[in-house]
Amino acid sequence: MDLLTEKWLPVILSDGEITKISLSEILNDNVRDMAWPRADFQGAAWQMLIGILQCTVAPEDKYVWEDVWNEGIEEGQWNEALQALAPAFQFGEKKPSFLQSFDSLDSENGPIAGLLVDAPGGNTLKLNKDHFVKRGSVEKICPHCAVMALYAIQTNSPAGGVGYRVGMRGGGPLTTLVVPQEEEKYPLWKKLWLNVLPQENAPTAAQFPLIFPWLTATRTSEKAGNVVTQENAHPLQAYWGMPRRIELDFHDTCQGRCDLCGENHESLLLQMRSKNYGVQYDGWLHPFSPYRQAAKDPSAPWLALKGQPGGLSYKDWLGLMLEREDKFNKMQPAKVVSAAGRRKNLSLWCFAWDMDNAKARCWYQHRIPLISVSHPELFRDALNKVLVLASEALSLLRNGLKNAKFDKPKEAKFDFSMVDIAFWQETEPAYRALINALAEDPQRNDALTHAAVRQWERDLHLYLFHVFDRDALTDPDSPDEILLRQLTARQDLESSYRKNKARKDVLALVE
Repeated sequence: MDLLTEKWLPVILSDGEITKISLSEILNDNVRDMAWPRADFQGAAWQMLIGILQCTVAPEDKYVWEDVWNEGIEEGQWNEALQALAPAFQFGEKKPSFLQSFDSLDSENGPIAGLLVDAPGGNTLKLNKDHFVKRGSVEKICPHCAVMALYAIQTNSPAGGVGYRVGMRGGGPLTTLVVPQEEEKYPLWKKLWLNVLPQENAPTAAQFPLIFPWLTATRTSEKAGNVVTQENAHPLQAYWGMPRRIELDFHDTCQGRCDLCGENHESLLLQMRSKNYGVQYDGWLHPFSPYRQAAKDPSAPWLALKGQPGGLSYKDWLGLMLEREDKFNKMQPAKVVSAAGRRKNLSLWCFAWDMDNAKARCWYQHRIPLISVSHPELFRDALNKVLVLASEALSLLRNGLKNAKFDKPKEAKFDFSMVDIAFWQETEPAYRALINALAEDPQRNDALTHAAVRQWERDLHLYLFHVFDRDALTDPDSPDEILLRQLTARQDLESSYRKNKARKDVLALVE
């Protein structure tokens, strides 16, 4: 199957119709979005298509980038650029085959469901713990879904046992892509183009084995130190990482309906082979992910942010948009986010698997505003103070609830995870209003900005006592000693909040 000419990409058109197109048709203005049956495939498809654009028609500089945004890409130029990639985009039994081991693997066949990040693993099946994602739910996959499953598992590759390498960004990396705020108004290619970076030199065919690792014998990692870095590979391999050694079985197939997309196909894939000690990556800064570094150790590695329980909350937003530093970490946004610069009316599409080693716990995705400001250092300083107060307020709320509920709160154990998640979700609307005001007036000269800061602080204060009263003052018939303890805890919460230095720092922003 030639991935450049085969109509294998499911898309939604401007009139709502869902159909399949080839890569050569991706620049059609009627194509609005991908239409994969799984959320992780949808995210993987965007990353793959951006990678193809980056490897074929990347602009030389920001001025050429603007020209393409305004005028598009000529059909002839696009088809010629795609054709150059033909050796790397063949999929099937014949080697080299897209994102699969160049060498045949001498391992036993396993179920095709092993391509899916959330498929139950061997130990899960052995212990009969496949409660939420059942065994046997995916047994047959069409070649079209298999291609995207391959890309998704290679880019998100979690820990999988001895020698099974994680992806270039670690297992379950957080991806942040730039999208328009009014996405429905733009064709898919323009949304993808927002994430294409200028590069001076186009890759040559001679460099393809350093970009597409399946074109040559796998650089395996049985021996320590045999790692792939940006120094011994091409920087564009960031889009085509291949930590897993995988070989699909194209011999034993069957006719029927794909368990993922539901379409009929005459050659459904049933089995795959895999082997450990695939490519081991080190030292890469992937253009789609934000990174952090230990604040007090400049020699520490930069680590890509990962999915986390509960997903993102607004306390994470600032580090996804701007460089930031606190007492624990330095943060830098994804390269595609930094490149967006001062462009207006953009958002970030953020998504990741929340992984516990090899176990996928949940898929999270969010749309958050990408703020463009004239004085980023003032905007960052103000929001840092706001976020410190929000975190301090949550800590005070936790302590207040423990003091109200227990005679010996320091010795008591209490799960605050739901309180934490609810806090960040339920105070988000007030925070959105505040950042919009600060983005319009980062120097805080306008009376409306002053009012917005004070209103946010009042909303935060009211929220604390709404939650406290709801969760702590639950029984009007409580014995006097318990009621006294609860009211004392409430009074202490009020006093601690009003005296908190972080609150004074926020209010000082508009004095």
